Formats: sequence, structure tokens, C-alpha cells
Amino acid sequence: MLRDSAPPRPQDLTGRGAALARPKLPAAMRLLGGAFTPLAQRMWQFDPEQLKAKARAKTGLTDFGDDAPLDEPLEVLCRSIRTELQLSTNGRFVLHNQILGSLVNRLRLQELTAGHPEIFEAQVSCPVFVTGTPRTGTTFVQKLLWQDSGFRCLPLWESSHPLPKGDPTAAQKDPDPRIAASRTELKLTNKILPEQASMHGLVHDEPEEENPLLAISHCSSMYENIALVPAYREWYTQADHTPGYRHFARVLQYLQWSRPGGDRWALKAPGHLEMLGPLLSVFDDATVVQTHRDPVTSVISFANMVTYGARVYFDRPDPLLVGQYAADFIERLLRAAVRDHEKAGDRVVDIKFRDLVSDPLGEMKRVYEAADRELDAATERAMRDYAESESKRGGRHKYAAEDFALDVEALRERFGFYYEHFDVAVESR
Repeated sequence: MLRDSAPPRPQDLTGRGAALARPKLPAAMRLLGGAFTPLAQRMWQFDPEQLKAKARAKTGLTDFGDDAPLDEPLEVLCRSIRTELQLSTNGRFVLHNQILGSLVNRLRLQELTAGHPEIFEAQVSCPVFVTGTPRTGTTFVQKLLWQDSGFRCLPLWESSHPLPKGDPTAAQKDPDPRIAASRTELKLTNKILPEQASMHGLVHDEPEEENPLLAISHCSSMYENIALVPAYREWYTQADHTPGYRHFARVLQYLQWSRPGGDRWALKAPGHLEMLGPLLSVFDDATVVQTHRDPVTSVISFANMVTYGARVYFDRPDPLLVGQYAADFIERLLRAAVRDHEKAGDRVVDIKFRDLVSDPLGEMKRVYEAADRELDAATERAMRDYAESESKRGGRHKYAAEDFALDVEALRERFGFYYEHFDVAVESR
């Protein structure tokens, strides 16, 4: 995965670890990777100026705007990819196109900003942001809010394709072609990552995280979560992301202008946990819902998810390296949560996982009270039905701390500051 990191020895891997380290890819993906290997470095170069030139050629636009960082993070990201990663051929193709897509979206959003200022007159009013480390119930909370037709959520197809092809101010076909595109992409994802559904199920028209929108202005941890990128991670943790969140707000303004929906956004991303300062500075009337659970569960689950997804980018993912990264990443989020919690005051609603599972409606009533919103009878019934259906859903995750060389007791000691600050219970394993 990383050039300066030796691959794990076979004797150091568990059965699950070995399966993650030597993934079985679909035949078509293997053939495609093999066919393009001789051309990969020439076709998909990680050079900032070449990527920007491709985005300009693709759109016919030239202005990326200067209201959010671009040149510095793009240079650091590309350098990190070139010098620190050992991407597979497929990985080069996918990551190259992800970065190019963000640049294209940025160009098109800047053109809208300059040519149609009326789009950005309506504010993003009183949004609700759900955040928390993985496996703490954030998705459950977001989908409970989704039962309220007055809340506007971000479906997967819109997260993946925020701007339509052609004129983004023109009326779109019904159904929107982006929906069919997302459905096709999801079918391919499920072939490449058949276990994805048991980790974090993806449905093209259901709410999804806004990481691709945040990544347009480099205020998302998305790139480090998929490819580690150490140098870029260092830049990201040191930068002020307030301008990036302002840019993100403009994306939301376009989306709410372009497609009718609820009067308030209900959004979700774990990365907001370390960005409460920028988030609440930009969205000064926002309510933040923060979920809490034994962080050891988060570390192990996150390590499993990142290592499994790494097969898209790397021939030989390293579960032991990812285990270290997962522990560091979760600790970073938790320390930020402790640091910023008091400053955020009553704008943050804390929900403990056990309370959410035992009394989801009671916890949602607390959220609605904090957000100054009425929970009507129809929405309450819909939430109750959804919670009941989720309680019956099967599916178990087949992984353990040992698969990633993680020491549970050492992690608990490491996270002692968090257990104490938020009075979070240790879970038996």
C-alpha cells in the first residue's frame, strides 16, 4: 500500500487478514487492470496542472475560483499519491477520475456563482448535521430524520453527481438521468465489493454522506480514508477548513435551488466531528447530533471497512497498517470532539448508542427539541416503523481486533479520555 511500508508476513495474518490482504477481484476487473498496466502511468498521471487542464478541456471552463483552497491541497495530494502510494492499475484509474470529477464540479459551480448569483441568495437554514465515529448509529439517525418529509437529505445519486450534464440551470428530465447512472455504478460496486452491504449498505436513492461534496473544496477526510495519503493527511489536519465549508454551503444552495425538497437539510459525515469549528462558523444556526459508543468498536469496524475497500485501489491491502491508521484516525476525531464540545454548547445533541437502540423515538424527540422542530404524528409513526424494520434486519460482520493486530485493552487505555469525558460505557466483546 505504502512505498515505505513492508508488506505483512503471512504468519502475522489471521484468516480474515489474509483474505483482506489478497482480495479476489471479479475477472473483468483483473483483465482490465492487466490490459492497461503498461499504459497506466501515462494515461492517469497525478500532476496538478495536467489534472486541471483535463478538467478545463472537459468543461470548456477556466475559472476554479479562489474562495476555497485548491492549488496547495491538490499539489500535496498528487505528490502524496506519486511518492507514497503503490496504487494498482485499477486504483490509478479510479482515484484519477475521482480527483478529476471534483475539479470538474468546482469549475461548473464557479461558473454558476459568477453567472447566476440569484441561485445563491437563499440561505441554508437551520440544517441538522449528524456526526460520530463509525458504528455509532449515525446512519440510523440520518435515516430516522429521512422519514420526515420536511427534512431534505442527500441521496447517493446526488452526492455522486451533484451537477447534471449540460446546463445545470435547465429543467432536468424526469426521472433524472443521474439516478440511472448511480444505479449502474452501484451494481458495479456490489460486484467488486460484495461485502459492502453488510458494512455500510448503499442504495442509490437513499441518504448518503456528503464526503464527495466536501472533497470539492478539500475539507473532507475522504482521500485519507480510501488511500491513507500520509502527506495529504498532514496538510489536512493543519489547515483551516472554514473557506472549504463556505464552498460546501454553496453546493447545498445550488442543490436546494435545483430540486424541490424539504425546508431543512439533514446531513451526515463522520468527518464533521473534527470540524465543528468551521461547520458552526459557516452554518451558525445548525444543530449537530453527535453519537457516542465504545470507540474500540469504531476502530475495528473502520479498519475492516477501509481494508476491504482498499482492494479498489491496491493489489495488496495491508490490514495491519490500516489497523494502525484506523486507531490514529478515530483518536483524532475523539480528541477533536472533546476539544470542541464545550465551545459548541447546546448546539450539539449527544446520543449514546445504547439509548438510541433502546428508545429511538425518545432520542429523536430530544433532537427535534434542540432543532426547534415539531415531531408530528405521521413522522413519528414512520420513524417507529423504520426503527422496527431495522431491528429485524440481519447481517453480521465477520472480523475481529486480531485481524488488524489491534490490542483491545491498549485501545481502551488509549481512549480513556473519551470514556471519561462523555461517560461512555465499555462494551463486552
